[in-house]
Amino acid sequence: METSEVQKFNLKNFLSVNGKAKIAAAVAVIGVGAMAMSSSVSSGDKIVLGVRAEGQAIGGMDKASAEKLFTNVAAQKIHPLTFRYGDEEFVVTPEEINLKPLVDKATSEAFSYGRGGSVLDNFNNQIRCALNGRDVKLTADYDSALLDAKLADIATKINRDPVNAVVEFGSGGAIEKIPGVIGKKLNTEQLAASLKDPLTTLDLPKGVINLEPEDIAPFITTEDIAQIDSVLGTYSTHYYPGDRGDNIWLAANSISHKIVKPSWTFSFNDTVGPRTWDNGYKVAGVIINGKADVDYGGGVCQVSSTLYNAVLLSGLTPVERTPHFFQSSYIGYGRDATVADGQIDFKFRNDFLHNVYLLAEASGSTVTVYVLGTKADLNGTDISLELDGTSLYRVWRNDSGVVKDEYLHTDVYN
Repeated sequence: METSEVQKFNLKNFLSVNGKAKIAAAVAVIGVGAMAMSSSVSSGDKIVLGVRAEGQAIGGMDKASAEKLFTNVAAQKIHPLTFRYGDEEFVVTPEEINLKPLVDKATSEAFSYGRGGSVLDNFNNQIRCALNGRDVKLTADYDSALLDAKLADIATKINRDPVNAVVEFGSGGAIEKIPGVIGKKLNTEQLAASLKDPLTTLDLPKGVINLEPEDIAPFITTEDIAQIDSVLGTYSTHYYPGDRGDNIWLAANSISHKIVKPSWTFSFNDTVGPRTWDNGYKVAGVIINGKADVDYGGGVCQVSSTLYNAVLLSGLTPVERTPHFFQSSYIGYGRDATVADGQIDFKFRNDFLHNVYLLAEASGSTVTVYVLGTKADLNGTDISLELDGTSLYRVWRNDSGVVKDEYLHTDVYN
């Protein structure tokens, strides 16, 4: 007996509906079973499938086995840090900075996947872990203060202060130049920062760490004195030894070996500093408010006055200069330059194309200031100071005669 079209249609629907039901039922059974398995794993003592540590599968391990694995990994990764500078090496051991692997933390992290949530959440997380995997990284902790101390100790063996280039007189009065020395400074803060990530992730450098300290140029470089070839001007005055003479020696020493570059202005007070007992100055004769008195630093004005004359004879430009209340016995009329802490200064500017360099010395009973520079800056002229009545002039001459007759000032003393 043949089945009618209506019967075929009903049978198809029946099979379709019942097939879907069977599939749904099967899925439900699998889901319930999987969730039951998830619940079992969550309450068990094994790490879920798919968890890896340092590239190794650890799913199914218990905590003790995982701890042992992480401990072995740490033993392979932790080693001393070796630094090198030149021919010298410096070693920092893990114990010296209290570097410790966080084995318990890594084990807990590995064990926590697929646990701690609802049954459904645990199930979903475990499925994702099994399909996609989860990596656990072993990290570490260290004492940054101990590391800083070790790096600072290494720095003391590397760091060196820069040394200024020096100009001085050699045998026979010839100008001699001593090159400057580049200083070195290890940036320990930067080095410590660069080590933070490798230490905490245990991705320690396997080879030697080459240290590269920064170059520190001296204030006066070899290049700064390269063009200095002559004495542009010099001047001397005389004094009596004693407390006043000691003050003169201190001030002269303070202005010696100083460089003044083109367009720079030199300040006597800024260079010498306060004339105080703490700075080694003694009480000696001074003039205060037009009256003779005693105070710390008496005699220093003789150094500023001697410098003033050397500056004038060198062709440099005086910027600030004040005469004494009375004419000074140690220098000619109109050729003094008084100074006082925080009140009166002597300043000059270098308008030449090249650097000038000051040398000063006080010995016995004479203080002398030399201005060294590049001979070409004077264009073949010689400079003299000439007094016309109470007015002082600076006269520039060459082989052809007077080039410039420069009025400086007219002083009137009490």
